[in-house]
Amino acid sequence: MSATRSISPEEQKLRESVVMAGKILYRLGLVDYMGHASARIPGTDTALIKPRHSEDVKGMDGVTPDQLVTVDLDGNMLDGPAPPPSERYIHTSILKARPDVGGVVHTHQTLATIFGITGTPILPVLHVESPLVEHGVPIYESPRLITSKELGDAVAETLGERDVCHLRNHGIVAVGRTVEEATINAIFLERLARANLLARQLGTPAVIGSEDIASFKGPMVGYQVRWAYYASLTEEPNVVVNF
Repeated sequence: MSATRSISPEEQKLRESVVMAGKILYRLGLVDYMGHASARIPGTDTALIKPRHSEDVKGMDGVTPDQLVTVDLDGNMLDGPAPPPSERYIHTSILKARPDVGGVVHTHQTLATIFGITGTPILPVLHVESPLVEHGVPIYESPRLITSKELGDAVAETLGERDVCHLRNHGIVAVGRTVEEATINAIFLERLARANLLARQLGTPAVIGSEDIASFKGPMVGYQVRWAYYASLTEEPNVVVNF
């Protein structure tokens, strides 16, 4: 496939969502020039992903839709103006193993990563975010970069059917039905980590029970509303975000 191939309106919209994911994560301080978001191209065994950082691709907030790379689910580059990230296998292996997943986000966000380093559970202590960690956050034990299909498959196996996963001494992975939902899950994980940290400093956290968590899964505001809010933050140059 050529880098100049025709792009459908649907794919263009998907490209814009992947780019916005990077902008949001950057604005919230969850990524810098490292980290990446991806989205499955519906009806195909391919995905769009941020290119490897370079002189032309610096911070996550500076990527443009035309700079995204198309890869197959074995991690092979199909088209794009620059190589894909070396850790594309995080994304491709998860997308291959989980047909329900349409988007993957990998970050080195500070607090959630530290909880993974120490093996400290991130407890369900915030009502909206609690379903994300109801059954715990699995830990992939190696700190090494995920630079092969075999390592990507091991991460996918660790993630299992969960929506978030620690990469010990490295970062986190968040997934969702869409790249928008995966992004919100990454944000929610950091909010939960921060709340856990502060609650433990003050006392013993009150953990939300499974019955209450079940009640949050239906009537709560959907991720689309939260996505619209976080996307709006990227329009203002000096917004200070309070987690």
